[in-house]
Amino acid sequence: MGLQDRDYMRQSSSGRPTLLGNVRRYLSDWRGILAAAAAVVALGSAGLWLYRDARSIVGDFGPAEGSLRVNVNSATQEELEAVPGIGPARAAQIVAGRPYASVDDLERLNGIGPKQIESMRPFLKTDGETEKL
Repeated sequence: MGLQDRDYMRQSSSGRPTLLGNVRRYLSDWRGILAAAAAVVALGSAGLWLYRDARSIVGDFGPAEGSLRVNVNSATQEELEAVPGIGPARAAQIVAGRPYASVDDLERLNGIGPKQIESMRPFLKTDGETEKL
């Protein structure tokens, strides 16, 4: 394809290139770009609105009323399984690794890291009896 075959080089019936055809093509390209930009802005603002709305509904992620705060040194396996993030296998690990001086000692168990401990901390303690929140 040579230069003479390009759209901007095509000539009208009078033998001159058509300026109106070039302007129409240029504007149609910008309309598509503007439509895409508007869609991105709309989706972004809708996502931000939904995020803020969800945070106001859910609130903080602390323990819910009626949850248990269990003593990891004396709780039964069923009580430990009631804690979010602790299933049957992890509860058995906790029971087998007793006693614990602090909740942070759970980190020595296989598969429990600092992030898991921070998410479970509101539900665990090392002294006293198991209590309802």
